[in-house]
Amino acid sequence: MIETYPNPWNFDNTDKTFVSANSLYKIVYSELNEIAMGAPLGGKCFIKMTNNLKIEIHDWCGGPPAWETSGLLLAIPIWTRKFWKGTVQQIGIVNLKTKELKIYSKTFNVLDFHSFDKTIIYGYDSPIHKTKTLVFDIEKEKIETIIKL
Repeated sequence: MIETYPNPWNFDNTDKTFVSANSLYKIVYSELNEIAMGAPLGGKCFIKMTNNLKIEIHDWCGGPPAWETSGLLLAIPIWTRKFWKGTVQQIGIVNLKTKELKIYSKTFNVLDFHSFDKTIIYGYDSPIHKTKTLVFDIEKEKIETIIKL
């Protein structure tokens, strides 16, 4: 198990990093469960606004998320099942101006985001076993789907 907090196995709604830099938005998870025994967590994820309005992002998100420094973009791991690959994660980007979720095509084992600066997400894929450094440019990667929130 990795010792940093938060991480894909250990995060909750009290984490200060779930609040955007501009303090207008907060990420809230519900129904968090291990996706398999000993595996990372997944559950429903919402954006809570200062007026207490909640918008569902997706029904099977991992964590922890990463806010872009402006506070208007959010990177979040999305769990999915793919034929031949099994249960994997994709990167989702929530744009709070357009109220859209973009899900990118590339798949990962377990995402562990550390920062999101302008258009680049930094972190790790598979932080425990066969770790790979993640440098993901949202302007250069292929988008699989766009969902209106």
